[in-house]
Amino acid sequence: MSNDKKIIILERIGQQKDIVKIRFAEEVKSQTSIVYIVAAINKCFQSGYSRLIIDMGQIDLPHNTFIATLIEATSKVRRKAGDIKIINMSEEARNIISGFNALSYLTVET
Repeated sequence: MSNDKKIIILERIGQQKDIVKIRFAEEVKSQTSIVYIVAAINKCFQSGYSRLIIDMGQIDLPHNTFIATLIEATSKVRRKAGDIKIINMSEEARNIISGFNALSYLTVET
């Protein structure tokens, strides 16, 4: 008998089951969430899904790397006429994401 515990849940939704909702089974630390969200998004891409919903209900404070991952994934799916929607985001997480500045994440030489 396995003690494997699901960290992340992928659920196909929509009338045609062409949207994947990604959610964490329990509250996770931001740094840990990055590994799982990247794996889940990559699994969706490999399976041909380009319409994703990310449920942020179990992530209180997204790390800059997590935000950058969401931006990169959104860019990829939009090139395939898809999109990523974020739901259940806390007010604090919303403030962090809205204040995210790519220049604070990247090193840009002038």
